[in-house]
Amino acid sequence: MIQTKKMVQFYVSQYEQQMKRRQKKAVNYIDFPGRVERLNRTLKSARPSRVNSAVLEDYHKQIKNIAVYAYRKHQEAVLELVKQQMIPKLVQLDVAFLLPEQREGIDGEFFAFLRRQMPGKICAKSLFSLYPFYRQHQLTNKILDLVPARPELEFSEVLEMRRHFVLHIGPTNSGKTFRALERLKTAGRGAYLGPLRLLALEVYEKMKEYGVPCTMLTGQECIEEPDSRVVASTIEMADYDELYDIVVIDEAQLMADTDRGHSWTKAILGVKAREIHVCTSPAAEGVLKHLIELTGDTWEAHRYERKTSLVFEDLAFDFPEDVRRGDALIVFSKKSVLDVAGRLEERGISASVIYGSLPPEIRRRQMHLFTSKRTEVVVSTDAIGMGLNLPVRRIVFLQADKFDGTGRRPLCTSEIRQISGRAGRFGIYDTGYVNAMGEEMLHEIREKFEDEELPLTRVNLGFPQVLLDLDEPLNEILKVWHSVEPSKPFEKENVEEALFLYERACKVRARIEGFENKRILYRMITCPIDIKDRRVVGLWLDYCQNYSADVSLERPKLDRRDRGGILKYETYYKQLDLYYQFSHRMGKIVDEKWLRQEREKTEASIMRYLTKGKANYIARCQYCAKPLPLGYPYRTCQACSQLPE
Repeated sequence: MIQTKKMVQFYVSQYEQQMKRRQKKAVNYIDFPGRVERLNRTLKSARPSRVNSAVLEDYHKQIKNIAVYAYRKHQEAVLELVKQQMIPKLVQLDVAFLLPEQREGIDGEFFAFLRRQMPGKICAKSLFSLYPFYRQHQLTNKILDLVPARPELEFSEVLEMRRHFVLHIGPTNSGKTFRALERLKTAGRGAYLGPLRLLALEVYEKMKEYGVPCTMLTGQECIEEPDSRVVASTIEMADYDELYDIVVIDEAQLMADTDRGHSWTKAILGVKAREIHVCTSPAAEGVLKHLIELTGDTWEAHRYERKTSLVFEDLAFDFPEDVRRGDALIVFSKKSVLDVAGRLEERGISASVIYGSLPPEIRRRQMHLFTSKRTEVVVSTDAIGMGLNLPVRRIVFLQADKFDGTGRRPLCTSEIRQISGRAGRFGIYDTGYVNAMGEEMLHEIREKFEDEELPLTRVNLGFPQVLLDLDEPLNEILKVWHSVEPSKPFEKENVEEALFLYERACKVRARIEGFENKRILYRMITCPIDIKDRRVVGLWLDYCQNYSADVSLERPKLDRRDRGGILKYETYYKQLDLYYQFSHRMGKIVDEKWLRQEREKTEASIMRYLTKGKANYIARCQYCAKPLPLGYPYRTCQACSQLPE
């Protein structure tokens, strides 16, 4: 229950403090008595139903200015009027403007918070405007109570174990992952955790070659073998309840990634295994050891050198004249990949393509075409740097900057080294070569490659699901949790995509069964989808609204009338992945046979587009249709742009 008398006393004390403060810009009234009389008359006649937030805050400021002026001019009668009439009326209007749930939250703690954290703010802002800051303060305290200041303390069972880490530290093409897998194949119960479905598949096939029964588990499929001893999976699929003999964590430097890094951090802190092999670049060594020491575990380090030399060529690359068999041409967007591949196709040079949104099986087939020498070169984004084993003789950078989600930025040293390291595969080439298009770009790439790689100082931290038991809305919990600064070396995962999906779901919340259940809602909004593809987001929203209608989700449909080309099939493949992911998250039955057939048909359609007709994706002038220069930033060629209108 709101105690009006105490509220008035609080307001008066805050206004008195403001009166006594030295003002940066003092108000000087010509007709001061008239202004006081008009404001007092306005307040007396004011009705809560006719006052909006802006008008209410204007009353706060006017009363402050009058009180400050009266205090400076020693006008005691005006000060008494402010305290006895204006402020009580202001309190009445403030309370009336609050929402019912806000009125329940107005108590002594709220005013203590304003007094400590936001002194004097009540003289310029209404209670309605200040209450959200108090809510956030309360929620922050609850989060701090529930989440340990040291994230490693979340894994109490692991802290009671005595785990031993074997760190395999080295650059690309140094054999560190091979050594870890040699140990994994001896495990009675083991797991491989990597960044890509293709790498999980590669390990699955290696284990089968070794005669080790193995299961492959990713967010897209599960290939299970009887009496399996090893699970090869993407790191997001790690099982934290299972006790293993040996676990291999691959590409651990990715724990600094703002979107997925939390999965590596969690695996290092929380996987239950007596022996854990971690493969990483040298940049992550320091922070990795720090994490292990936080858990009280032991470690040993094995360091590796490249098995083949890596040489920068002296003469800059000229596209397409200098293209040679065994080259990997590096650009940083799907559009650029298809553009370059189309230009090569026009010159009779066959090319495999690799980019992020390409289905994993298609990536594998494109890689196979290159490894079997049915294509001469590969055109790829930086996806090639993620542990993919290709017989690349030379890495050629056709671009030196990339879009990182907010804007274009130059490549950093670690990215250049990771990609360049794919040149000169051991056992095929004695030397790997690196080049770039044009003298300026070659100089820039070489200079950054030779820079000392800065060590990682931060690792990504995931959202603790214990917070889902709080009463506040999920979006508020996510935002406030993200704003709380964790102990070093941790930083919070990016929650923007989850908040985007929350807002989409919130608009139809009345039609989503379980929206008020934060655990169900969290499973929905953290389903990994491409939020930039509106059709995928649309299907996700349909599933949110209709998942409870049947034991199975409605299967995605391919609109065959749509003439969207390869984009249509890539979108449909993402929808098939969504069907699988959402079904598993919400406990629905998956039509595995239908899904496998649809994936195979879609993959075949995408392969047809990539095998023939890549010339359709060459960037051309919108007027004369002539090919634009590679990397040209405009849609009109120079000749056409100079034509008179």
